[in-house]
Amino acid sequence: MIRILVTNDDGIDAPGLQVLAAKLAEHAEVYVAAPATQQSGKSQSITFWHSVGVKKREMDCAVEAYAVDGTPADCVIWGLGMLASKGIRPDYVFSGINMGPNMGLAAYYSGTIAAAREGAINGVKSVALSLCSHEAVHYDYILGMIPQILEMSDAAGPATIVSVNAPEIPSWEVKGVRVVPAAPYGYGEYFVFKKLRDDHYLMEPAPARRDGEMRYDYDWVEAGYATISPIPTGIQDPQALMRLRGQTESSEYLAVIVDAQETIAGEVKKADKFRRNVGKFAHCMSRMGIPTIICETYGQGNTIEEVSAFAKEAETVERQMPDPWSSPEMERLAGAVDAERVVIAGALTNVAVKDAAFGFLSRGFSVTIAEDCCAATSKQNRKLAAEELRAAGCNLCSSESVIMELASCCTKQVLDAVREILCA
Repeated sequence: MIRILVTNDDGIDAPGLQVLAAKLAEHAEVYVAAPATQQSGKSQSITFWHSVGVKKREMDCAVEAYAVDGTPADCVIWGLGMLASKGIRPDYVFSGINMGPNMGLAAYYSGTIAAAREGAINGVKSVALSLCSHEAVHYDYILGMIPQILEMSDAAGPATIVSVNAPEIPSWEVKGVRVVPAAPYGYGEYFVFKKLRDDHYLMEPAPARRDGEMRYDYDWVEAGYATISPIPTGIQDPQALMRLRGQTESSEYLAVIVDAQETIAGEVKKADKFRRNVGKFAHCMSRMGIPTIICETYGQGNTIEEVSAFAKEAETVERQMPDPWSSPEMERLAGAVDAERVVIAGALTNVAVKDAAFGFLSRGFSVTIAEDCCAATSKQNRKLAAEELRAAGCNLCSSESVIMELASCCTKQVLDAVREILCA
């Protein structure tokens, strides 16, 4: 049986948590760690500098339940730790059911969503559930969505919160479910301070712009639908990372490694030589701080160890089709660096490497192919690909020559390190 840690920000005695835990108990082994008191709007704050009290509570539908005198994030941290001490790792964290909406910019402030985020950053698939009224009574529809929500959380994975908002209307009046983006900041509502008396103000929501185009959670909930919105938890911005690196590091060149994956590498001619050479290529690019994109085909295995060991800072693009440019991420990442020249390595020379090169040429790049770092399933395929690449205007040369050209612009320390890598 699956195991679920349940929490919220309205407090352990809130009716939304009680009905949620009871419903989840039909599908799973339930554990509860929820705030002892109301914690709405606490976001992902955690308690420092003073102790947090924890009291065990009786809850018929839960294996164990605890009231934590802290924030929603405190509750998840404590709950995960408590379960870990028993050798248990939950399959999901469920936060809610919140009394009130958590749409749009509420993702920044909500304790409900923050509790789910705490679960997600700890590697646990996490869900936030909200009913769009502070006097919610109609729980049937959102509770009926639980099997679907579990499937969606499985599909989204632990790095993405599945945030659900349902209108506060009888279940037979709900028109259906829409999977839509959470509204951006400034759409739907924003927060202002309303003056009460001298030196006292009360924060309250105020309506913000709407465009009526039915794009976001606000639009669909108001139209009578429940919404499911994926909320990412990552703190990385690959495009900005590559742009900023270009401010401090050599950005004349961009390196691209195509399909250096276990399955494909096992099929090419002279596989050992290819793995060794492309590994040195990746190591040198990393040592010189050259922005690098690793482009891979979905389902063809992990990046070979020779590359992955030295590509910790590379950005990875995954695609379904042979052409690397079939992924929008390739376009965004290539455009994020102010580079004019690209050097390409990888497999298969006659398919993905060639497609990558032609794509860069069409976008105005000068293209160099590190010939000894490329491979194909046959000598003939590689030879024909080389002829086509030269005819298209690509420069084919050894990896050592292009690497040394790049290293000549680096410090002596880096130049010496690159020489050692190539000689190893």
